[in-house]
Amino acid sequence: MAMKLLKICCVFTVSGVLTACGGSESADSTAVPQQPVASTPQAPTLSKQPESVTQTPYATVEFSAPAAQSYRCQLNDEPVVACTSPHQLYPLSVKQHQLQVWTVGADGNESAPAAIRWTVESAFPASAAGRAHPDLIATSVQPAPSRDNSWRGIFRINCDLSHSGYVDPIVFPGKANAAHLHNFYGNFLLDEQSTEASLFTAGESSCQGNSLNRSAYWVPALLAPSYDAITGQRLLDAQGAPAWKVVPAVVGNDDEAHEVFYYSAGVDDLSAIQPIPLGLKMIAGSHMGKPGQEQDTSIVRWHCQSWESSDGQNPRWSTSIPQCVAPDRLRMDIFFPSCWNGLDLDSADHKSHLAYPVKSSGTGGMVCPGTHPVPIIRVSFHYAFGVKPDVYDPNTKSSAGWRFASDMYDVTATTPGGMSLHGDWFNAWHPEVLQKILDVCIRQQLDCHDGNLGNGYRLTGTRKGVQNSVEIVNKGLGY
Repeated sequence: MAMKLLKICCVFTVSGVLTACGGSESADSTAVPQQPVASTPQAPTLSKQPESVTQTPYATVEFSAPAAQSYRCQLNDEPVVACTSPHQLYPLSVKQHQLQVWTVGADGNESAPAAIRWTVESAFPASAAGRAHPDLIATSVQPAPSRDNSWRGIFRINCDLSHSGYVDPIVFPGKANAAHLHNFYGNFLLDEQSTEASLFTAGESSCQGNSLNRSAYWVPALLAPSYDAITGQRLLDAQGAPAWKVVPAVVGNDDEAHEVFYYSAGVDDLSAIQPIPLGLKMIAGSHMGKPGQEQDTSIVRWHCQSWESSDGQNPRWSTSIPQCVAPDRLRMDIFFPSCWNGLDLDSADHKSHLAYPVKSSGTGGMVCPGTHPVPIIRVSFHYAFGVKPDVYDPNTKSSAGWRFASDMYDVTATTPGGMSLHGDWFNAWHPEVLQKILDVCIRQQLDCHDGNLGNGYRLTGTRKGVQNSVEIVNKGLGY
């Protein structure tokens, strides 16, 4: 008689209690699995948060929670998004704001939200008892109307030199010593790592308005041949090559300096102009300019101050550095495009997202082309360089032999430098202040000098920059 073997399996707990015992193959030995108990993670602790009332248009919030797998955040009524600590919020409009933060556990469950509320006040006081932003100064000076056949409406500021270096965060982001020698104005912290967020939320500024204008402005350094002060002989650098020195721009003194940065209208319809979007990057002019490839003087140009050049009556401009004789000043103008495609803050060539206004076939006035339909505030740079004994040519006492650090051709007695004239700009203005510049100075066609906003306030004065000493490498072309 055949015997049938039975499979028996018993399971005991650590304490010896029998929990399951299998019988024959025909017996029902199915065990009921225990369901895991759902856990609710702990709501995050907000360790850093903005003041309950502030005039700062950005905030940084830090948070943490035990065993957090991730976090989710919601600002006001905006969509809920994944976030990490620290969490940056910008730009923030003038109103009350609320931020909610949820902890997400390993099982995907969310905690109850931790919430904070704070109010961003206007930089401008709503009443006599209100407070103005610390980088604003009350003034009784009212800007005059802009002159006929001149700027349609304009706002002018001065900046001190911030610092110098062989970097360019637009063309060579993240790369040190990759560019020709630049002089930087505005945000002290600008370097190859700079981003929209870093400029807008941190750093002092050498420009009028300080934290209200953390924008970055930069141009290649202007260089003069270095001569022995006694013999007049050309000096050599440590490598045995002809030595150069930087020609300083006349900036930094609010009473005497030439105002170097203008904000104005590039189109006739002032009501159509929009503020420049935060984070917009742009370049005007070309570093490739050289003999045979001279640039358009409506965009970049040189002239001696004694020429009394003007767009309306005396359009005497040069595509290269003219010989200005002491005590004259060499002047430089760079006009940036003021028509935007409405989509991109940058482009592959750092130019295609913008365009210059064109003449309307109907009215003859200046309008934006259909490819770039959004008119924005026009930015322009206007520098003056003194033709002084420490930088002028000792024989002619002029700007002969001066070059731009980006000039990629030999500067000679018959081939003047400066044909590669160009400039870069990266927007980090306080949005409310930039809107005021547009609404008051430009749309009301005023000539707002010295940071005067035309509403009873002006920007604070310039601040002395870092002004670091940088070695001139390879005629300024760099490493």
